[in-house]
Amino acid sequence: MNRPLFIALFLLIANTGLAQKGKDTTVYNLPVVNGKLVYADSIKVQGHNKSVLDSAAKKWLAGYFQYHWADTLSKDKDNESCVLTKGLLEFRAPPNSIRAVYYDYYLLVTIKIDCKDGYYTYKVFDTYFRPKSGFFNKVVIHPTSSDYLIDIYKKKHYGFMTIDGSTIRYYLACVNTAILNCIASLNKAMAN
Repeated sequence: MNRPLFIALFLLIANTGLAQKGKDTTVYNLPVVNGKLVYADSIKVQGHNKSVLDSAAKKWLAGYFQYHWADTLSKDKDNESCVLTKGLLEFRAPPNSIRAVYYDYYLLVTIKIDCKDGYYTYKVFDTYFRPKSGFFNKVVIHPTSSDYLIDIYKKKHYGFMTIDGSTIRYYLACVNTAILNCIASLNKAMAN
């Protein structure tokens, strides 16, 4: 093998190895607590008491989500929560790394909002997703849990699934974007 070709091949392999570390930041920068994807924060809001914030949270919930319902099982365990509900967000992603076709997905999240005088806390957790199309749900096997995807990605063991690291990163980036947009909308509604 001639020397320039060998050097070019070596540089290509080294560059590919280094590029992987940058891509991994998508997964490793997600807010994971005890192996679960959890978005949580406490936000101060000057001049708003508990009832105003509670009213704003419920109004935001009804306006932001097309589909939402009370999470009664969790509500029984958490009497202090002002708003505890499940809602559907949406995103669009390919089922594999070829990216020839994109599906619309529903993302089911649990949202907990606790309102106090002058501040509120939120928590978005229990994230599950699936294609909107019933046909694609029956024909193609899709992962459904963000927590599961994070776990198998970090272990680098994708099991029997026909899914690769690139597709997992894409799914998780879409989930992250949908949830961050939801949180930004909540924060804006609560500040007004």
